[in-house]
Amino acid sequence: MVKNSDGNPDESGMTFPAPKGPRESVAGWLGINRATLAVLVVIGGLGLSEEIWRNFLAIHLKDSITGVNHAAQVLGAVKYMGIFAVLVNLLEGFGYIIGGAVAHRLGARSALLVSALPMILGFTVLIATRDPLFIVVGALLITNWESLSVPATFDVVGSEVPKDRRTIAFAMQSIQKRLPKVLGPLLGGIVMAIGYWVNITLAFGLVALSCIIQFTLLNRMKPKDNAEAIPLSQVLKNIPPDLRRLLTAEIILRWGEWFVRDFAVLYVVGVLMRSTKEAGVLIALTSFTALLTYIPMGKIIDRAPSAKPYIGITFFLFALFPINMVLLPKILPPLGIPMMGALALVFVLNGLRELGEPARKALISGGFPKEIRARAVGLYWGLRSFAFCPAPLVAYGLWNWVGPDVTFLIGGVTGMAGAIWFWRKVKCLPESV
Repeated sequence: MVKNSDGNPDESGMTFPAPKGPRESVAGWLGINRATLAVLVVIGGLGLSEEIWRNFLAIHLKDSITGVNHAAQVLGAVKYMGIFAVLVNLLEGFGYIIGGAVAHRLGARSALLVSALPMILGFTVLIATRDPLFIVVGALLITNWESLSVPATFDVVGSEVPKDRRTIAFAMQSIQKRLPKVLGPLLGGIVMAIGYWVNITLAFGLVALSCIIQFTLLNRMKPKDNAEAIPLSQVLKNIPPDLRRLLTAEIILRWGEWFVRDFAVLYVVGVLMRSTKEAGVLIALTSFTALLTYIPMGKIIDRAPSAKPYIGITFFLFALFPINMVLLPKILPPLGIPMMGALALVFVLNGLRELGEPARKALISGGFPKEIRARAVGLYWGLRSFAFCPAPLVAYGLWNWVGPDVTFLIGGVTGMAGAIWFWRKVKCLPESV
């Protein structure tokens, strides 16, 4: 029987190496083995390919709308971003479910490779045309890689990492996911200044390299022996009650978040009239702040008696972001704090909302039986995406009707309702298995 580094049998038969030296000890402490390293490669490589251009998508759409004034360009970009975000959520819902089925039937290696295919097709579309509608289509394909890969990444951590290191393993994934969000906006600005084709070529190269590396690292990871088809209705029945309540809280919270998520850069550039370079710095600041929290908080939460307080703080900080975006740039400059200082504070607080995210993922991963984990995680995320699918389009309607400030404040209040639901309804989060 193959055993993990803590002496416990491994679920899948893959080795979790016993520490033999400083490097192995650090890897074990961080929950890194061959399988989780492959996941980190996928998250980092495909994530950087996306982030090089994703944060400037609204600006690209605005600039592609010609023959109208600035205000009409901004509103047109909001409309396209609203359509894009609705379709992103819809496709993500299907992507999570499909990714769960692929991971369950064919194994993590196949699922992670499949996740790169839409991205390759999306970049092909962006090469072929610069029409706004086709930009949206290409962007939809590129952004769908994550939903296809999430069930596999959760299954890898749940199967390959001991219980007392799952939060830190997800923290490492969060770091790898955030690094592209720090480097992507900065690198994207430089690359786009050189040329559009340089951007696309670099993104293609990163996708190909990531696929080769992760295929090599996961070449010994096989599908589970019980890879028979499981009806989604049966998977749904196996969602524990507290995870159902957590899902409800997340849906309410994410409704509020999607009122601001893909509109934040457009608000900074189109409403507050800051430069795209300043917007890129602010986005990078959010991700850098989050990076600083992952490892210390991951180890703290792994040893904590309950992850609920940390997840609750995360929910409240999620809800505060759109409120802070509206109020702090109005309140702080009259007090002598420059506008960029006020915005920096907004985006730092937004980065701190990641405090409890690895713990939330670890609880979801460990809350399902291993036999259905991949499909259950895919269904959980899919239901979440379907539920808040209309939110961005509602945000566009509100932006057009009552303006961006009121739209963001409504999003903040909605998010607060989700945070309160979590605190009141989620009593006893399940133990990881």
